[in-house]
Amino acid sequence: MPTIDEVIYQNECDRRDQKARVAGFLVLITGEVYERQYSRTSHVFVTVENGVWSAWRETWQPWNSELRTSSSQKVIAERVTFDQALMQARRYVGFVTKGRK
Repeated sequence: MPTIDEVIYQNECDRRDQKARVAGFLVLITGEVYERQYSRTSHVFVTVENGVWSAWRETWQPWNSELRTSSSQKVIAERVTFDQALMQARRYVGFVTKGRK
C-alpha cells in the first residue's frame, strides 16, 4: 500500500502531465520531462532538476541527421515553478509559430 507522500506525489505528477498535454506537450518522463516539437529541427523542453523547473529550446542541424548534433540552444525559463515554465514555453512556441498558420 502506497504511503500518503507517494499518493500526493503521483497526483501532482498526473496534474502536471495533464496540463502539459493540454498545452500540446508530450510527456517524456511522467512528472519530470515534457517536450514539444514546433518545426522539423526545433523542440522545446520543460524539465525539473532538484525540484526546480526550467524550459529551453534546442535546434539540431538538419544536414547531419546521423550525429544529431545540436546547433543552438536558448533558455526560455530558469529556476521557476512548473506552471511558470510551462506558460513561458507555450508563449515561446506561440511566438515562433505565429506566422506559420
